[in-house]
Amino acid sequence: MVPAYDLPDGSRTLGDHFVEVEAANTGGRPATITGWGVRLPGDRRMVLTRPVNWSTSLLHQLAPGGPPARFVVPADELRRLHRTAGIPYQELCPYITLADGTELLGNQSVPFA
Repeated sequence: MVPAYDLPDGSRTLGDHFVEVEAANTGGRPATITGWGVRLPGDRRMVLTRPVNWSTSLLHQLAPGGPPARFVVPADELRRLHRTAGIPYQELCPYITLADGTELLGNQSVPFA
């Protein structure tokens, strides 16, 4: 995702590149999300301590069939991990943590080649 910003002169400019993690409740009862991040090889985690202000706030309750939560990570952070730690993008998997301690992994890895 790359946000576009309207400028006073009517033109638009593109912002920084982000990756969005979307969580939806397809079950039959509410679920509370208490954390999220990107899972790394070796059962390590990348957690954003200062998420962007338009990312869904935590704690967040997802209603069954309700609108999804959207969590956003700067793409540069993921590229840095790839570059400095040599972690393949396919091994970077988003996750959410629920109030009962359950961790749910995303159904796809970070969408970079």
